[in-house]
Formats: sequence, structure tokens, C-alpha cells
Amino acid sequence: MTVRPNLLAEIRAALGGAIAPNLTAKSQGADLYEAYIWSLVVQAAESEGASISFWNVFGSRVTTDFIFRTSPGNIFSTSQPYSYALISFPNCPDLEAHVGIFVAGKSGVAHECDVAVLFSDEAYTCRQKNAHPRSSQVVLAVECKFYVQSSMGIGLARSFLGLTTEIMHDSRFFVGVSESERVEALFAHHKKKWETGVSPIDPKRRDLRLKGDFERVFRDFIRKES
Repeated sequence: MTVRPNLLAEIRAALGGAIAPNLTAKSQGADLYEAYIWSLVVQAAESEGASISFWNVFGSRVTTDFIFRTSPGNIFSTSQPYSYALISFPNCPDLEAHVGIFVAGKSGVAHECDVAVLFSDEAYTCRQKNAHPRSSQVVLAVECKFYVQSSMGIGLARSFLGLTTEIMHDSRFFVGVSESERVEALFAHHKKKWETGVSPIDPKRRDLRLKGDFERVFRDFIRKES
């Protein structure tokens, strides 16, 4: 599947012409895919009226290089100037969209979120106190699966179902670049939010359907918080 250059193009489009990601077409497919889904989240927020700006863990505005995490990490890590999108809706609390951070579940155990949108106040506090964000402060989360040479197994779906009880019930999504009838059937049965076959080269344009789902999450957030 020659999807990597297309993933990178979508990431660059979300960042704008002046800002370059630390990813390239030779980056790991999973890293590109997470950043791509993050870009759909950012675009969905913008479609719902948000202003978007880019910042890093040091509190500096990103104007040239956007550093995505390429392995799970702490939101407070300063080993690199890890970057995120600040999402600002009028008359609402600010949000932040991150890639690859740990979030504390209901049990207190930390779990990775491939893509997470959370309250900016919570993120700021966690950066100051070296703590993981609380799951209650996460507005949207996505688990991303980049399986192109093998099919997604049912174990991935079962693991995801378990995590929804730890982190979020309603606005936690499972997204995959490939399809799997068994995985899809399980999610449909449990009424979970999922989309498979999502990529920039998908002729069915399921990326647009997923983006619409993200837009509805932000629409509900605006109604609740404004």
C-alpha cells in the first residue's frame, strides 16, 4: 500500500505551509497514521469554528518544526519539544490535541492514547506537576491501527473494549487503515465508535465520515461548555 506519502501530505496540510512535521515518508507507518488521524481531529475542530494554534511542551508557539511523539510518552516529557494543537472555541474552555500520551484511567493505571483531546487546563497542570491527565478530562480519544500487511485480529478489538471502561465510554474511537469483518462485527454489537479502511486514498472516503464523527463530538462539547 503506497499510502505513506499521502498520509504525510494530509499532516502537512493540517499544519499549514510554514510548519514542518518531524515525520517523513520513510517514518514508521504507525507514526504517520496516528499523526494523520490527529490531523483529521484538528480539521474537525476547525470546521466547527475553532481557532487552531500549535505549541510545544516548553510553552513556546510552534512556528517552524512540529515534533510528534513516535513512541508512547508522558505529556510532561521535555526530552524533546513535543508539540500539540491548541483548540480554542469561542466562550469555551481551551482544548489540546496530542499524539501518543499516557492518560490515567479510572483505576489510576496509565494507558496510552494514540490521539487524545483534553482540557488545556488539565494538560497545563500535568506539565507543571509531572502527572498523567485524568481520563475524566479527556474529551475525545482515538486508538489507531496501521495494519497493511496483516489483518487486525479480534484480540485488538477485545483490548479496546476493555480500555473503554478505563478511559471513555462515549467518545473513544477505534480507527484502522484496513478492514476486518470480525472486529467490525464485535464493535457493532457493543455499539462502540469505530471506522475501518480509513486513509487518504480510500475510494469510499471514509475519512470524511470519521471527520464528521469528530465534528459531532466538538459540536456537543460547544453546546455543553458555552
